[in-house]
Amino acid sequence: MTRLHLILLMFFLFISGCAQKISPSKQQISDWKVQLQSQSAWQASGKLAFISDTDRQSANFNWHYDDSKQQLILTSFIGTRILSLKEFAQHSELQYDGNTYVDTNSQQLVKRLSGLDLPVAQAPAWLTGTVDNPTNQYDDQGRLTSSAWTDENGQLWQAQYQQFSLVEGMWLPTRMNLAHDKVRIKIQLNSWQF
Repeated sequence: MTRLHLILLMFFLFISGCAQKISPSKQQISDWKVQLQSQSAWQASGKLAFISDTDRQSANFNWHYDDSKQQLILTSFIGTRILSLKEFAQHSELQYDGNTYVDTNSQQLVKRLSGLDLPVAQAPAWLTGTVDNPTNQYDDQGRLTSSAWTDENGQLWQAQYQQFSLVEGMWLPTRMNLAHDKVRIKIQLNSWQF
């Protein structure tokens, strides 16, 4: 009987030694919206699906935002670079199909060369779910569920936010849809870094 107690005691000591400390659940910052809007640099990555009446394209993306300038890299699912967009103070450069192109309007540059219509100038707001519009709708936790805005080219865009994740105390979108005219863009955000 003593031997059984000794074996059980050793077993429980072994099990308790293997136990991991469970980290406390992530906590929401009380003024998370203000904190999120004040971020001057972030990086997001995920997947995009462009859907129209005549075409369907998908890509992985890596989106950098730093000091009001953006860099967007789209790659195929096998890792081949489709395009690379980089904004500068007075212009944007797009590397596409082995060549470099320059324009003052990032959205028009991307659309003209790749055919993909994407509201790049407003991306820091719609990608983070911080669009400021009086028609916005929010859920019980103050997260944006739908919004609409007009881009710099006069096109009306609508956004629907389906899923959020708590990142560094701030609610950030992880699934959303953009729509303009007959174009729909499904977006899945897999990671956020600040």
